Amino acid sequence: EPVLPSNPEELNSMYDKQSCAKLKRKRRPMRTYCGCWYHKSCLNTFLTEPPFGAVCPTVNCGRRVFHPDWPGDIKQMEREWAAKQARMREIEDAMLFL
Repeated sequence: EPVLPSNPEELNSMYDKQSCAKLKRKRRPMRTYCGCWYHKSCLNTFLTEPPFGAVCPTVNCGRRVFHPDWPGDIKQMEREWAAKQARMREIEDAMLFL
């Protein structure tokens, strides 16, 4: 799926703070340090779920995906993911008692 829209006006609307709907924010293109473009929601999934420190899947790139809006420390990302999984398990366990 293309990241950048073919019409430049659509790209401007994605960055407009006043008319920026939640869906537009998720679809907003973001460039990583390897030079490749991702949707914000796709980049978030790629950087916050295992395997951490994965290389860019773009053909002929092969560099680690990194963006300053997300932590660059792999151990920190692993801890955050593990804490999130533990919270989800606790919620599931609590649901069993309700």
